[in-house]
Amino acid sequence: MALLASQAALAADKTPTDQPEPYRQLVACREIADAAARLACYDKQVAALDQATSRHEIVIADKKAVETAKRGLFGFATPVAKLMGFGGNEDAAEELKAVSTTVAGVRRTGAGWLIDFEDGSTWEQNDTRDFVLSPKIGNKAEIARGVLGTFTVSVNGQRPIKMRRVK
Repeated sequence: MALLASQAALAADKTPTDQPEPYRQLVACREIADAAARLACYDKQVAALDQATSRHEIVIADKKAVETAKRGLFGFATPVAKLMGFGGNEDAAEELKAVSTTVAGVRRTGAGWLIDFEDGSTWEQNDTRDFVLSPKIGNKAEIARGVLGTFTVSVNGQRPIKMRRVK
């Protein structure tokens, strides 16, 4: 019960402290009643925010750029995604469950299949099942998130096999 309460308290404590300092200072300018002082504050804080983005201390991205980045990270371990700033509670609802792509290269290895996709990712088989029909360049594929951090790949609607992303 205490664990649930502390998780709820953490979720409720979603304060602007998650935001970078230059952004918080810019937003704080709204609280200034005097118009001239508020404008001076905005001018100063916009300049500070601009400098921070120029130095790559802060990156500003729209939702489409974030979705593109999430798609590019699909299949990597969570620490990589968290390093990029994804994976918070608000991201759980928008988490990618599957990605559709096209086979760009196929190799058979001692461990099974090694498949390159047109998005630049490479996936390696990590179970003993096999496709009924061998994957070929140009085939459509679906990469889906499984349970316990696993991923499955289905090529042309065939039964999926477990794979892990290596590139």
